[in-house]
Amino acid sequence: MIRRLAWTVLAVAVVAVPSRAQVSGDSIQVQSLVTRVPEPAPEPRPGRGGIGGQMGISAMPGNEDYSAGASPRFSFSGHWRYQMTGNLRLQVSPGFLWAGYTENEAAPFTDINFPNDTTKKDYISLMIPISAQIQFVGHRGPWVWYVGAGPGLHRVWVENHRKVLRDPQSLVLHRGLYLGASGQIGVERFLKSLPTTSIEVSWDFHWADATRDDQFPSGYNSTVIASGFRVGGNYYFDPGADEKNKPAELPGTKKP
Repeated sequence: MIRRLAWTVLAVAVVAVPSRAQVSGDSIQVQSLVTRVPEPAPEPRPGRGGIGGQMGISAMPGNEDYSAGASPRFSFSGHWRYQMTGNLRLQVSPGFLWAGYTENEAAPFTDINFPNDTTKKDYISLMIPISAQIQFVGHRGPWVWYVGAGPGLHRVWVENHRKVLRDPQSLVLHRGLYLGASGQIGVERFLKSLPTTSIEVSWDFHWADATRDDQFPSGYNSTVIASGFRVGGNYYFDPGADEKNKPAELPGTKKP
């Protein structure tokens, strides 16, 4: 009886040890495969879309009325992107920027609404650019850099004491929608824990043809150049990815 029990215990041990070893080996192999899977690189794949926004400061450089005595102010922008090829993408971007003026900068003319104002202390110039750009994109590891340019529409107006300025000769309000162009250069760094999300730093400029001799003969009659330095973030996605990964329906299961 004791001999038969010993043989039974021995047989169970012989079967159990290889099985346990096999399970442990499979676990190690699966764990090894999991740890070896590399994280997806931020490769600019055709068909990929992205949305994002940035905040920073802007200025109006130059020597005309829009720029003389101008000082930097807060600005922001948003954008939508679509990767057309491996190195080219389309960007559509609305934004907002403005400039204030120093106390000692003389006003170009006398404001009808505030005739006692002799300086541009309470003047502000504002711009809402809507630009479309073709951008060239390159990448190296988690870093993506780009440079782009394209046409744009620019809403530009001038205020004094928060009231739109009026030209004293033509009596036309100093505001309008103007054609122009924009350019941008920037770099993105994709997050290790969120490979579809990036942090971005960029510099852009806008040029608007706001010269209107018949409307603004007294001043503020020139092209407008605005520039901005901003920091923000982006989220990238593949449009239609859910439909591609959706499992096929079994025959006879489709609802009428």
